[in-house]
Amino acid sequence: MPGTLDRLGPGERGIVARLRLAPEQAASLTRLGLRPGTEILCLRRAPLGDPAVYCFRGTTAAIRRKDARKVIVNSE
Repeated sequence: MPGTLDRLGPGERGIVARLRLAPEQAASLTRLGLRPGTEILCLRRAPLGDPAVYCFRGTTAAIRRKDARKVIVNSE
């Protein structure tokens, strides 16, 4: 079922369906390997919930909630 990346909790995985980010933000994450079809794992959240740390394609990245809301994922 599609949702947004910010809805994944620690330990949950999803598959990226599409990015609805501004071109420069999408390009930055795409260079790191975040693109449709990529499996992504939420590792942890900051104490106040933002940002969250995600692992994908061997990369670990902190993504702000406002940006994670624009990444559509299918939950596993």
